[in-house]
Amino acid sequence: MTKIVNCYNSNLKPKKNKRAVNLKFFNFFLFAIVFSLGFAYLIGISDLTVKGFVLQELKNESSSLVSEKRDNEQQIDSLQSYYALNARAQKLDMVVINDIEYLSTGSHVVAKK
Repeated sequence: MTKIVNCYNSNLKPKKNKRAVNLKFFNFFLFAIVFSLGFAYLIGISDLTVKGFVLQELKNESSSLVSEKRDNEQQIDSLQSYYALNARAQKLDMVVINDIEYLSTGSHVVAKK
């Protein structure tokens, strides 16, 4: 008596694959992470771009202030120059000083013990 085994028995029920559910969850989780990192990257790049524009604007303002300072210093120098002061002194009828004589003291000692 030989027994024949049939592998395709209708009584066998297919097993549910728990792995498919886990792969769906894993794929969703992976997609969420990639999307989050991409969004964070875009925000970071946008922030750096704005900071770059602000930095460029501040550099331009700094260079204009340096130029304005240089112009103001040149104007101060020209107003304080000897020729400008001499011309203003002549307009006020002031006397020009040519030779300066200093008084000399006899002793440099201020106090004795």
